[in-house]
Amino acid sequence: MEYSEWFEIYNWIRKLLGISYEKDVEATLILAQILKGLKPPLNELSRLIKRRKIIVFGAGPSLDPVLEDIIKYTDTDLLHRKYTLFAADGVTQALLEYNIVPHLVTTDLDGDIEALMWAAKKGSLMLIHGHGDNIDKITSIVPIIKKITSKIIGTTQVKPIPPLQNFGGFTDGDRAVFISHHFKASKIIMVGMDFGSIVGRRSKPWLKNNEKAWPAKKIKLDIAFKLISQLACKEKILIYTVSDTVPQCVKKVSVKEIHLL
Repeated sequence: MEYSEWFEIYNWIRKLLGISYEKDVEATLILAQILKGLKPPLNELSRLIKRRKIIVFGAGPSLDPVLEDIIKYTDTDLLHRKYTLFAADGVTQALLEYNIVPHLVTTDLDGDIEALMWAAKKGSLMLIHGHGDNIDKITSIVPIIKKITSKIIGTTQVKPIPPLQNFGGFTDGDRAVFISHHFKASKIIMVGMDFGSIVGRRSKPWLKNNEKAWPAKKIKLDIAFKLISQLACKEKILIYTVSDTVPQCVKKVSVKEIHLL
C-alpha cells in the first residue's frame, strides 16, 4: 500500500478516535532515535513471508480453544516449519505457555512485556510500533529489547523516518495482515481475530478474563474488521479465518482444515 493511500485511511481513523497527529509524529521521532544505527532486517522479514503461508494469531476470546485444537491436529514442530507464525502482541504470552516461538511479533508494547522479552530472546523478529499513546513504553522498554536482539523493525502510522517503516494497518492484528500482504504471503490464516464485542484476556496484561469491549476498543475492533475487508476485497488475496465473524472477501475455514491449507 502506498503511503498516500494509507494516509487517507489514517486520517479517517484519527478523526474517528480523536488521535493526535502531533503525538504520533513525536512517537515516530523518539522511536527512530532509539533505533538509530540499527539496520532493519527487511530481507529476513521478506524471507519469512514471501510465498509462505502465514498464521496471524490475534488475541480474541477464541484464541486459546482454537490454539489447543490446532495443536491436536498439527505437531508444533511441523506447525513451525509449515507456516510462518505471526503473533499480535498479547498473543505472545499464550504461545509462550504452549512453548511455541513465533517467527514474527507485532507489538505496540501493551501486551505482556515478559512474554515479549522471551520472544526476543528466542529469536523472534520484533516489529515495534510507535504511536502517541505509547511514548512512555517506547522510551522505557525498547532500549531493553534492543539490548536483547538486533532483530527489530520499528513501525509507525504516520510518515516513516529512517529506520522506521509504514506497511499500513492500525491494530497489532490487522497490521500483521497488512505486513504479510506487503511481503507477498501466499496465504494468510487468521486465528483468534474475532472482531466481535468481547475482548480476549490475552489482549491486555491486566485482564483476568474475557470482557465486554469498552467503547474505544469496540471502535478499534470495527476498524480492524473494515481494514481487513477492504484489503481482502481490493487486492483479492487469500485470507482465511477460523472466527465466526468473517470480514468481506475472507474465507471461513474450520480448525481441522488449517493443516490442509
